[in-house]
Amino acid sequence: MTTEHRGDPTAAGVPSADEVARALASDEFLLLYQPTIDLESNAFVGVEALIRWRHPALGLLGPDAFLPVLESSGQIVPVGAWVLATACRQGADWHTRGHRFAVSVNVSRRQLESPSLLGHVADSLEESRFDAGHLVLEFSERALARLGDAPSRLAALRATGVRLAIDDFGSDPASESLVASLPIDIVKIDRTCITGLASSSEDAERVHRLVQLGKSLHVQTVAQGIEDDDQRLRLLGEHVDVGQGFLFSVPHDVDAIDRFLEDYAIFSGKPL
Repeated sequence: MTTEHRGDPTAAGVPSADEVARALASDEFLLLYQPTIDLESNAFVGVEALIRWRHPALGLLGPDAFLPVLESSGQIVPVGAWVLATACRQGADWHTRGHRFAVSVNVSRRQLESPSLLGHVADSLEESRFDAGHLVLEFSERALARLGDAPSRLAALRATGVRLAIDDFGSDPASESLVASLPIDIVKIDRTCITGLASSSEDAERVHRLVQLGKSLHVQTVAQGIEDDDQRLRLLGEHVDVGQGFLFSVPHDVDAIDRFLEDYAIFSGKPL
């Protein structure tokens, strides 16, 4: 990408609700994909789909620039449906070419509250013929903590065959007990816990506690925001299953991910 990526625009550059609605109709949104890597085997195991906006005046915008507008305007529901459909089609394309890895998609609280989410998931899977077991829906810890009927809504989604993940796990210690009451498959440890892993005994203890909680519930553990090899080794020592972060790869467009897959297979010796 050669266009500037603006994640924190000034007030003058904040997009309006009308612009957001036009952007979807004008095909201005795009998805980038960030790889996830098995820490034990070093195998490529999946990607997370991350939305960007190719704004005609402001350049390439990161989600911090427009997600609040999407949420407040209600446009997060149709845009979220587009993300699901696009990610599933791309996942199916990779599978057709022999790259059978998981594709993760973030789902907001407002989407989870919407009665249309279940239909959007089912339609995306049916139209793309993407294997449901390879689609991961991610929900923030905070959103789930604030939704009283989260267990039943998640159970209905899980019945379609998809896997469910708690994102930003550990960002709020008060909600750690939430995970035991939810039908989830994956916990993604928040990057703020990883940042101080080497320098803070408190963060190291928190990561240990979160990983052990995940193991006790027999769910997969994923560490986000890994930026250096020291962090990777410490997480490997804690028996974290999967890693994600700039140490492995920045988010890429589809063409770059295809090249990444080829290079990764060559240099890691791991089949894809």
